[in-house]
Parts: sequence; C-alpha cells; structure tokens
Amino acid sequence: MSEILFRAKRIDNGEWVEGYYLKTTLGKDIEPSDVIFVPFKINRSGQWGWIKVLPETLCQYTGMVDKNGNRIWENDIVSALSEGKYATGMVKQRIDGLYIIYPAYQHNEFWGLCPDKNRKTNVEVIGNVFDDKYLLAETDCCREQEQETEDSHGE
Repeated sequence: MSEILFRAKRIDNGEWVEGYYLKTTLGKDIEPSDVIFVPFKINRSGQWGWIKVLPETLCQYTGMVDKNGNRIWENDIVSALSEGKYATGMVKQRIDGLYIIYPAYQHNEFWGLCPDKNRKTNVEVIGNVFDDKYLLAETDCCREQEQETEDSHGE
C-alpha cells in the first residue's frame, strides 16, 4: 500500500513542501486554509508543523518512483520509452485511478504508468508543470526512437 502524501508550494516563500494535506483554520484565521502537515521538525524548538500552501500547486504522490528512484507526483513532467517511441507529458490521474502520461497515447489509449512489483517505472521525472512549463511546449508528446540517440537519454 502506498503512502497518501501531497506536496505543494508554500505561500510564504514558494518552496515545495511534502506531507499530509488538510483544509483547516490555523491560529486566528476565520476562513479555512489549505495546509500541509509536515511530519518532521520544522524549527529549532523541535515543533512539527502546519504550513500554508498554494492550493493550485497541490499534487498527490502516485505511489510510484521513476527509473532513478525519484517519487512521481501528479503534475510532474516525465519522459518515457516504450515500444520504440518516446513520450513526454504530465502525470495525471484518470477517474478510474490509473495514472497516465498526458497527452501521450499508446495503442490509441492514454499512455499509462505501469510500475513493477517494487512500484518502480521506466519513466524519468524531468520537471513539473509549475516550475518547468517550457518542457511541455518544447517537446512532441510522442516521437520515434530513431530520432534520439541512446547517449542523449543516458541509457
């Protein structure tokens, strides 16, 4: 079973933070805020803490890791090779729960992220849609393998 973790950008400094998501009131807040509970010490006094986050940057952990061992989150931009084609796209979850590379297609269906028994995939996280939007604009979602050299992908 995979952990149900989230990440989002902090309101105060824009840095990514990972933990458990909740919408709640903090301190003297009147309206609930989007927050992430960080289950490790966030300051010198050893407190665990709630950190207010930008809700539009909220991403859920897929429970999978890429070929380099990096966690794969919703809205990550990934690159993959399968059946002689490369695909680059963002990670999205379909209504049935399957995580896909969007807008990539394989066999006239969305290109699914299929982990092995260790929850590892053959994709590589190359960025995310919040920090690296240009990666999606610069790439074809699917292209033939012969257009790339093996050295350019470190294989």
